[in-house]
Amino acid sequence: MTTEQNKDTKEPPIFNMTDEELAATADYTFTAEEPEQSQPEEKDLLLQRLLDKEYALGVAATKPVVFSTPLISRNEIGIIGRSTVNIIQGAFGSHKSRLAELLAALMLTTNETKDPQFLDFQRAALERFCVCYIDTERNQKEELPFAIQGIKQRAGYRLDELPQQFRFTSIKGENRSLRFKAIETFIHHVREPTTLHLFCLIDVVTDAVGDFNDPKESMRLFDFLGNLCDNYDATFLLIIHQNPGTEKARGHTGTEAANKASTALQIGFEKDASGNDTDLIRVRYLKLRRGKRPEPLYLQYSEEQKGLILADASQIAAHINHRKHKADTEDIADRLISLLSEGPLPKNEVWTTLETEFKAKNATIRDRLKTIMTEQPPMFDDEGRAVCLTDYKESRNQFFKLTPLS
Repeated sequence: MTTEQNKDTKEPPIFNMTDEELAATADYTFTAEEPEQSQPEEKDLLLQRLLDKEYALGVAATKPVVFSTPLISRNEIGIIGRSTVNIIQGAFGSHKSRLAELLAALMLTTNETKDPQFLDFQRAALERFCVCYIDTERNQKEELPFAIQGIKQRAGYRLDELPQQFRFTSIKGENRSLRFKAIETFIHHVREPTTLHLFCLIDVVTDAVGDFNDPKESMRLFDFLGNLCDNYDATFLLIIHQNPGTEKARGHTGTEAANKASTALQIGFEKDASGNDTDLIRVRYLKLRRGKRPEPLYLQYSEEQKGLILADASQIAAHINHRKHKADTEDIADRLISLLSEGPLPKNEVWTTLETEFKAKNATIRDRLKTIMTEQPPMFDDEGRAVCLTDYKESRNQFFKLTPLS
């Protein structure tokens, strides 16, 4: 298909491709390493694809750009955008899969009213979606069927119903070298009979690669997922484990996920004064590319409802007060993002501000800042870029600043 052939079409060439043509393009991109010297025919095909994209972008750039409404929002703040890659990270047992399944059920439900079981999350109104759930680790006799049941029932379907717009499978038994192919093959099959936007949940994404500590594999994974978003009109929500004892998602895959994700949520149990887990669960918006990050969301697990519910307001207030007095490293890191958003500040000014706000001693604040500089917890500026806290000296003056991570 050439640019000349498509001058008279109503839409740019890439939008006129069939699913088979799009899938073929996707396969070309990530099913094998490029040879060092491409054949002339391959170079011609590559150039034609780039020219077709240039034409499509050129057409789009001549018209007013109307940004799509978020797929999922909360309190009028967009949380997950259309055709994006997003992550939920957390430690083992932190209910990260349960939160993801709740959002999947939200996308599946046909109930347009505000339902409290969805924790005040709302999906794009007056639109239906096809939910595609790909599991990588649960057993297929009990655990995975139980999770599928939970999504269906929360979405308002009976136990014995199988909604056409809810598709699910497992790649647990597939060879790791074939898992990209397995994911794309299933998504291609799901796409064929429907025009609904695909909301794809992968639990857990590190199992889609052979080695989550391999930078090349991790970059290839997110290139692959980004292309699936474009080629199949899909949005991805990925589950990823955190490294034990840290706030960082697992391996190089976790690092790349944080860099490439449009939205990154972190879920975990809060600690009491003795360092033990409480029944309070905090959801942090580590990264929100679409706007200013909201305050953390506090939840509890309800045995009666077999799911997550909003925590009691008085319990939240007491816990937030405890965190401030504790001068928690996570909270200080969050505050630094807004404090240093306009540029570097003198160290004395940063110390004084944090001492006042957290009602902490200077030595405590200095210790927390040293920890943040050493451990580099996940921090993202208002543009969604990964940053870290650094310091520098200028003449006799010392400053703190946020430095983008390469």
